[in-house]
Amino acid sequence: MNTEDLIKKCIKNDRKAQSELFRRYKDALFLLSLKYCRNEVDAEDNLHDAFITIFQKIRTYKNNGSFEGWMKRITIYKAIDS
Repeated sequence: MNTEDLIKKCIKNDRKAQSELFRRYKDALFLLSLKYCRNEVDAEDNLHDAFITIFQKIRTYKNNGSFEGWMKRITIYKAIDS
């Protein structure tokens, strides 16, 4: 499934699509979280919080720039805010 279809299904709260999105991006976003968090536990918490926000706000993504970049910004902002 391509990213655009995955986004559309996530907007409809499709659990399989959400699981696939998480599976595709969790490693990259976790490594990013590690750069901004004090330890692995905090990075895991940040990743969890970031994905909650990503799923809640996914309908606001406007295809301006990369989707991965959009998710990375959310992840970084979550880490900075905590």
